[in-house]
Amino acid sequence: MTGSDPFRAVCPAAPGPALGRRRFVALAGGLLAAPAIVRPARAATTAVKFGQIEPLTGPSAAYGLRSRDGARVAVDTINAAGGFHDSKGNVYTIDMQPDDMANDPRQAITLYRQQALDPAVRATIGPTNSVGYVPLVPIAGQLRLVFVGEAGAPVKRWTPWAYRVDPVGGTAVPVVLTAVANKEHFKRLGIIYDQTQDAQAGDAEVCRQMKGKLGYDIVADEAFSSGGQDFSPQIATIKNARPDAIYVASTTGDGVKVVPQLRAAGIDVPLMTGYGAFEDPLYWNGTNGLIKGNYTWLAQDLSAAKGDLRNWLDEYNKKFENKATSYSTYGFDAVMSVVECIKRAASIERDKIQEVMASLDYQSPLGTHVTFKNPPNGENLTPTVTVVQVTGPGTYTAVS
Repeated sequence: MTGSDPFRAVCPAAPGPALGRRRFVALAGGLLAAPAIVRPARAATTAVKFGQIEPLTGPSAAYGLRSRDGARVAVDTINAAGGFHDSKGNVYTIDMQPDDMANDPRQAITLYRQQALDPAVRATIGPTNSVGYVPLVPIAGQLRLVFVGEAGAPVKRWTPWAYRVDPVGGTAVPVVLTAVANKEHFKRLGIIYDQTQDAQAGDAEVCRQMKGKLGYDIVADEAFSSGGQDFSPQIATIKNARPDAIYVASTTGDGVKVVPQLRAAGIDVPLMTGYGAFEDPLYWNGTNGLIKGNYTWLAQDLSAAKGDLRNWLDEYNKKFENKATSYSTYGFDAVMSVVECIKRAASIERDKIQEVMASLDYQSPLGTHVTFKNPPNGENLTPTVTVVQVTGPGTYTAVS
């Protein structure tokens, strides 16, 4: 990467010098500049307001902060270039301020209601954690404000107003279990999971569902509640069951307490977790490296990133104290997906954004393929899943 231009990072690779701010936004919005396009000399600029709901404090903060920062990169870059153009030449900038739901579903609901009742808000980004995301799905159908999140817990009944850009546990955990079973040949699986987090409880359920297919027994299945400090009762049960692998389904905030207590009890078997948690340097530092050699999954293999994604990651990591993870790309892609819908709809009306989002097929500037077909659901139909084995703080080797 030449110079310090942060905007080349998310532009399609092309020969020539680094691309400037206006060129970046044209490409990021899918509006390739061409000699035949003549933009109005005095086009009015409209500030379009997005809501954002994230866990910025509490046990899920490691995810919410990354999503906030990734979304901020998208917003700041677009605004610095003067906005983005829709298919009719209208120009928009973005006004977005993140709200903290902590780890409280009631707070997430309150914030979403406030945003939905504000006619200036056209769409909402987040939440990243399932404890916030899942309760919003039925409410979105009533309040009719599109929200694009990054959570992973199962959703029983969808509405056409709810979407998420990331892979989910139901898609990713079978891939992790299969890869680790092939590598470690485990036959006796222990599970310790946060029963208060929908995503983590969902991961535990997938572990139960996969035992017949992969030929292992579940010898311990222990639940805990988020925010606990002492996991010795659950760990004693797991130790007595003598597992040869353990799935730790917890957020980073709780996992950094669970893992050291497992190891202190003399349980030295391969560990697995979801949502890229072990890849987070906060997890490594919080456990003093006790997660080394253990397994998780990522939507993208960021360590092997090249071209535009590599440049974007480099600039992101210069700007923010917390190193980029997959959640950083989720926040960016969520914003860009809404921007793409506005561009195609040539409208910032909520129902027009929803109509485009329901059948969106889009590749973001980071190379993420986002495909929705809602109904029947708001899942990204084209996610990628990479299983990784952690080697250091934020470093790993790909297993599959």
